[in-house]
Amino acid sequence: MGRPRKTGLKVVRKKRPDGSFIEYFYDRQTGKPLGNDREAAAQRVAPPAGAAVPEDSNTFSWLITRYLARPEFETKLSPKTQKLYRGYLDEMRTRYGDLPYRAFGPEAIEEIKAGFARQPRKANQIIGLFRILLGYAVKLRRLRDNPALRPEMLPTPPRTQTWAHADEDTFLDLAPASQRLAMMLLIYTAQRPSDVLAMTTNRVSEQDGRMFILLRQQKTGELMNLPVHRKLEPLLRERLARRVTFTKVDPDGTRREFESLLLVPSPTGLPWAYRNFSRSWDLVVRRMNFRLARSLFRLGWKKDDVRAEIEAQHRQRRDLRRTGVVRLAEAGATVPQIASVTGWGIDYCQRIVDTYLPRRTEVAIGAMELWEKAPATDSKVVSLGLAARRKR
Repeated sequence: MGRPRKTGLKVVRKKRPDGSFIEYFYDRQTGKPLGNDREAAAQRVAPPAGAAVPEDSNTFSWLITRYLARPEFETKLSPKTQKLYRGYLDEMRTRYGDLPYRAFGPEAIEEIKAGFARQPRKANQIIGLFRILLGYAVKLRRLRDNPALRPEMLPTPPRTQTWAHADEDTFLDLAPASQRLAMMLLIYTAQRPSDVLAMTTNRVSEQDGRMFILLRQQKTGELMNLPVHRKLEPLLRERLARRVTFTKVDPDGTRREFESLLLVPSPTGLPWAYRNFSRSWDLVVRRMNFRLARSLFRLGWKKDDVRAEIEAQHRQRRDLRRTGVVRLAEAGATVPQIASVTGWGIDYCQRIVDTYLPRRTEVAIGAMELWEKAPATDSKVVSLGLAARRKR
């Protein structure tokens, strides 16, 4: 499939030395650079006010435009999902925008999937959006059948790593106070980073000797009143007892102090930009890796073996929620109990537990200990054959 020639913004993402990304925008028709401000760049390529821009209603680009204009796109999808979809749809418009959507048969979908074989998660996301868009074309009665209705998705083995208690202790030893509280909140509330970074002191309460955190999940909109784990309590009480103030400079140069109510404020007292939080977090992880490497070198390990061991033990922020769920299950919590903590639906929670917990040694040991403690009584299960003979 050829690459379309069209007007609009061309987006180029470049990685900075610190690991973050910056976007540069260009006029797709002329190649003229437009800077790295999306809104300003869009205005520079926008048509004059009142000018009609014809768009071929047979093209895939037109279908994307119609889909994004639906009220349901904003009312039914969270802002985070909208942003994710827009990024992929921009790429799909760039690659396939000028092609007629009626040309996308099952063989074209398979060809596109094969082109992203080395990026299975991206491939599945794009194929999923093809399914949505071409399904929308069916609703508009522009297609009779959806060729992307049941494509086979590429296998994406789930990440199953969890943080060991020793990893947790090392992180707490090396991290600054704000990162220590963030880490403990991520594990012991089993919530997403975006929800943890939005938690505030005025949403913490105490009832009958137990602390609770009130929060509304940003992705699901679920309102939850989470009981606080005893291991998290000391750090949380320490934060509540401390008044955290910051200085803000107004546009006129006036300096004024304000108190941040965020449990985990950024260095400016405002909510963290996630990329900045990630950089701060990764700095602590690098310290963990350095400590591990130093201890292994002292034991006589070679450089390549040390590097392999660090990669094998590498833990990520996204592993923390899974760690909390696994620890809940290992402690004997039922699926409904885990769902009440995480905010997941019962069916989804069961799938998560089935994915992350199977064949764990700790679970097998717990099962064996329960079996060992059970009284030695004969089974009450009667075979069907024996029951039939007794009836005669």
